[in-house]
Amino acid sequence: MAVAPGANMQGVKVLLWLGELFTGAKSFKANPIIGSERLNRYGLHAARVWSAYWMSRLRMAMLASGVPKADRAQFQRFGYVLKENYLSDQQFQALIREIGAYEGEIRECCQGDTNTHRVLLAPEVVEQLPTVKAVLEDSALKRLFRYCAGHARLPICHIENVHNGSRDSVTERDPQKNLHVDTFQPTMKFWLYLEDVTDENGPFVFVPGSNWPHRERLKWEYQMSLRAREHADRYTARGSFRVSQEEAERLGEGGPRPFRVKANTLLIANTFGVHARGNAEPGSSRLALWGMSRTNPFLPLPGLGFDYLNRLQYRVLQRMRRQEDAKAAAKGGQSSWHVIEQRRL
Repeated sequence: MAVAPGANMQGVKVLLWLGELFTGAKSFKANPIIGSERLNRYGLHAARVWSAYWMSRLRMAMLASGVPKADRAQFQRFGYVLKENYLSDQQFQALIREIGAYEGEIRECCQGDTNTHRVLLAPEVVEQLPTVKAVLEDSALKRLFRYCAGHARLPICHIENVHNGSRDSVTERDPQKNLHVDTFQPTMKFWLYLEDVTDENGPFVFVPGSNWPHRERLKWEYQMSLRAREHADRYTARGSFRVSQEEAERLGEGGPRPFRVKANTLLIANTFGVHARGNAEPGSSRLALWGMSRTNPFLPLPGLGFDYLNRLQYRVLQRMRRQEDAKAAAKGGQSSWHVIEQRRL
């Protein structure tokens, strides 16, 4: 008996959806298995959260050598590492001058009333920025990055400038300024702030202790998973759960903390923890070296961290951005991260 083509395609889709259970796929909307209320009632989502966390801890243990004990303890308990006066004054001033003088491709993302500008620190760009290169190639920093990420591959790095209140948006507040978690798995992000961070330009807000699946967190994840697929908030439906103030108080120690810090402060955070971009005055901006690292959450080993793979991830991202540009242009629009005419941050 012949099988209808549609049935074959549906079978392929089901296999793909099943396969995504063992990856970082997080969308309750795009994957009906991840979003299944019945399966999540039996604990599917909670099991993914718990498993991803402990796999991450296993990989981190393998990467702990050479990382100060105090940094490891702070990151495990609170979900962040904070280092003030990170660079020498001489190196920091050289970094400021170098970034201020750099001209190159800038991409922009518009969310609510916020424009975020980023320069991708691809290998060919870093070669033009010797101070940036020296900072990012510091062996102690690379060990810390790898430990906090739970993976030997280094983060993808950018120079980032967040412009607050630079757009008129009557339809949506900047979604990054609502308390949220990025995904169900541990994820490392870092900021090396190049200017003071105050209430004026929007400090990073984080809930210390919300970075691991303790009993209250797992209970909340379970409850959210039952209604996420049909949730009115599209980010929640895609797997980046939004968090109320009351929930934030329960999910960590002491509620949301704004990180008002001086220039030359390094902050590394696990954005599985509850966090947000702080409210800011319109017209203000915040400049930093910024990076992110996320891997398949269910890998038992941290990988090899070959330089070739670190460089390759930039090529992959650049190709993906160009494809998104072409797809958006074909529809007469712009990609979410589009190139702008401006060449200096």
